Amino acid sequence: MIAARPIALGDLYRVFERLDEGESIAVVPAADGPELTNPPAEPEVWLGVTSSGSTGRPKLQWRRWKEIRGGTVSKPGVMGWTWASPYRPWTFAGVQVAAQAWASNSIVISLGTDWAEAWSSLARHRVDAVSATPTYLDLLLQEEPQGGVAWEPRQITLGGEPLRSAVGERLRRRFPNSNFTVIYAMAELGVLLKTRRVDGWYEVESLRHAADDWRVVDGGLEIMRAGKWHRTGDRVEVEGDLMRVIGRLDQVANVAGTKVSLLEVTELAEGVPGVRRAAAVAERNPVTGEIVCLKYAVEPGWDGSAVLESLQRTLRERLRKEAWPRKWVEETVGPAQNAKRAVR
Repeated sequence: MIAARPIALGDLYRVFERLDEGESIAVVPAADGPELTNPPAEPEVWLGVTSSGSTGRPKLQWRRWKEIRGGTVSKPGVMGWTWASPYRPWTFAGVQVAAQAWASNSIVISLGTDWAEAWSSLARHRVDAVSATPTYLDLLLQEEPQGGVAWEPRQITLGGEPLRSAVGERLRRRFPNSNFTVIYAMAELGVLLKTRRVDGWYEVESLRHAADDWRVVDGGLEIMRAGKWHRTGDRVEVEGDLMRVIGRLDQVANVAGTKVSLLEVTELAEGVPGVRRAAAVAERNPVTGEIVCLKYAVEPGWDGSAVLESLQRTLRERLRKEAWPRKWVEETVGPAQNAKRAVR
């Protein structure tokens, strides 16, 4: 088994060439990577990608190279496009972006969190397509240089985390002429849902093409592949022919023996005018075991004291007492290292 340690997305091009030559390869970070395991014994070419590690140590997930390659689009309309993304090259999302650029005879640019440099790079290279988490692009908008930047991509692909409708609206206003694609995917199962909506909902029909069957058990999505049920670990909501991914099932706090959904607290907080982003987290407490702490970012130009007062009033009116945040922290929101939501 061969391990490659790419630094930038463009470094994956040589990996793809070797895969086409019949070598199975794992892409891993230079430090704090997963335990290296051999690919499945089946006589195929495999690409190992590194999971996010959001629930512990990162793991190596082996994917068939022919499926990743087959998922790229080589239409004349996208050939030669310039792509850009902040995804790490050893992740499934990073591999997908780089594979698409490679299949299109294009270049791919790695983006960071030096926002001035990111805007400069996007405009300088006239980037045609961007693939990122909603949080990353929302932060990019927040840090757009005064006077604006004369750049708008043809294509924006969002994934890696649930899309909140307020974020989707902001992105649509800033990039009115861009085509949007929102993806729900897992390293273990591949792309499961895809839509052009930016309100956080997916057409269930797309899931039927990606799985043999699906079901929702105790609010969690389960997928059937090859006669076996797989738990995604994500909480979903279904309304008619639409499905919304809310977040992880394990995002709960145990307050004096009562289970509190941190997702519910987060969603209510993000619906309060003046709140740019929010994240409810559990903190240890000697009396109740845990309490809910709400970390939030205020919209530019809003008064922080007024927003906090509105937040406290709204959440205490709409949540049961155990779910009331006992700690309120106004912070700057930053993109998570593993493409999950985070407030820092």
